[in-house]
Amino acid sequence: MFKFKVVTPEGVKYEEDVQYVEFKTKEGSMGTLTQRLPIVTSLRIAPVSIKKADNSVDSFAIHGGILEMTGEEMTIVTTAAERSEDIDIEAAKKAMESAQEQIKATEDQFKKIKLQTRIEKNLLRVNMSKRK
Repeated sequence: MFKFKVVTPEGVKYEEDVQYVEFKTKEGSMGTLTQRLPIVTSLRIAPVSIKKADNSVDSFAIHGGILEMTGEEMTIVTTAAERSEDIDIEAAKKAMESAQEQIKATEDQFKKIKLQTRIEKNLLRVNMSKRK
């Protein structure tokens, strides 16, 4: 068991003693148990799965961020984290469709990158909400 925490600009979103955490870094998928060597890594826009002490699983849509693990404690710092059961699938679909339309209508490469990120985040939200 180790202490796991998800922190956003709004504060601590999740804090629990857990058995296992699975996440996606820029290099690929990883999972960690207790007593892991220290690690600091950047996270992708992707799901994070958490296996708790009672073997139940919690899932979050993480909008990128930084993960730090130091022996008995792991912390994810991210701009946004949503539990799958809290996601408004209709709002996510509308936001994704809006971004897809806007990306077709712009020539500005910087704006296209921002819109592509918005599409990626909302696609994650749609896929996570289907896991409910």
